[in-house]
Formats: sequence, C-alpha cells, structure tokens
Amino acid sequence: MSALDLNAAMTAGLMVAAFVTAVVHGATGMAGGILLAAVLTHVVGIKNAIPLTTCALIISHSSRVWLHRHEIDWQSVRLVGLFAAPGILFGAWLFVGLSATTVALVMAAFLICSIPVKLWARRQNLQVSDVLLGLASSVWGVLAGNVIGPGFVLAPFLQGRRSQSLRGQSRTLTRTEFVGTLACIVLGMNCIKLLVFSGTALLTFDGLWLGVALGLATIPGNWLGKTVLLRLNDDSHQHLINVMTILLSAYFFYQAAS
Repeated sequence: MSALDLNAAMTAGLMVAAFVTAVVHGATGMAGGILLAAVLTHVVGIKNAIPLTTCALIISHSSRVWLHRHEIDWQSVRLVGLFAAPGILFGAWLFVGLSATTVALVMAAFLICSIPVKLWARRQNLQVSDVLLGLASSVWGVLAGNVIGPGFVLAPFLQGRRSQSLRGQSRTLTRTEFVGTLACIVLGMNCIKLLVFSGTALLTFDGLWLGVALGLATIPGNWLGKTVLLRLNDDSHQHLINVMTILLSAYFFYQAAS
C-alpha cells in the first residue's frame, strides 16, 4: 500500500490515531505500537502495517528515550541488545515470508502468552540476573523480529531487574525507569527491523514518508503520556497493561479468522 493511495482526510485520521496511541504508549511503556498497527491494519493490511509502524516507532521511541534519558538502566539495554540482535534479524527476515493470517495469529498468541509469563514472574518474586535476562532476550529477539509490541513478553524480566537507589539500596526498576529502558531497547530493535524491511517490497519510499509523518505525530502524544504515567501508581499501571493485552489479543485473533 502506498502513502499516495490515502487521501488527505485518511492521512490526517491516521496521524490523530498515532497521537492517541502515543499517549497510551507514553503512559504504559507498551501497547502504543501495537494499537497503531491495529489501526493501520484496517487501512493497509497487516503485512504492510508492520513495516509502517516500525518506521513510526523509531521516531516515537527516540522521543520517549529523550524524555526518560536520566532514568534508563543502561546495563539492561546493553544485555538485551547483545543477546537479542541476532534473533531480531532472523525474526524480521522470517516475517517477510509469512502470510497475513500467520502474522495475525503470531501477534495474538504472543499477547496471550505474555499474561502467564507476567503472573509467573510476580508469584516467583522474580529477581532477574544478567544471565537470565540474556537468555530471555535471546528467545525474545526472534519474536521481536516478527511482531509489533514484543515488550509485553520482555516486561516481566525488566521489571524483575534490580537497580540502585540514590541511597545505594537495591530495588526493582521504577515505572519511569522501566518505560525509559524499554523504549531504548525497542528503539534499537526497530532500527534493525527497518534495515531488513528496507531491502524488501514491504516498505516503499512513499510508505517510508507516511511512517515518518506518523512518527512525528507521536512526539506530543509521548509527552502527554509521560504526564499520565507520573500520576499512576504501580497497581494501576499493571492493570492497564493487562486489560490492553486481553483486548488486543482478541482483536488479532479476529483478524486471523476474518
């Protein structure tokens, strides 16, 4: 689907959608990309929606990294990047050959699977070592190359990381540290995916410009989302993510069946 196939009203509508989904993304650290992909799926189809969303998310995540630049756990970023990069390359290459139905099923399945992973991590009071995060990232990378919104699966492992408070006490990552760290990780992931997509027919020059326009529309949404994040407590943050996970998985099962 070329950006030229959209009239001005449709393009404006997509930019509004990009802004709204960025507010959600800024408030939770997740879900905005997959919400935008869901909107784009109705317009350009799921196979074209993923590369366009990937392009938009590079700009969106860049702005979120800047907003949380003082709250990023760089050790976690380096570990995930090192172990996940090969899997991301393979997953993105695999995505190019998948059917639209398979892509929808994969996205729905990974969303559903993220719920028991989070519940297991919470019951175990998971404290994630460098080794465990590296192993989880190796598996996560293959999934990340195939779908939008893989942060749902990686989130429990990041939330189980330990950080040092200003007083030198060990604690889990705060909401803002989690959002900033995940944004930095997923920014790198999307850059790798865009590199793979740029060598295929899935991402045209016109489509690239549409992705850039959508990405620019997310910047004010990310800023507004951060103000919402600061007003949430930890329980509200988790409940919001769980509700969106269930709704989005149902949506992509519907897409696979239609």
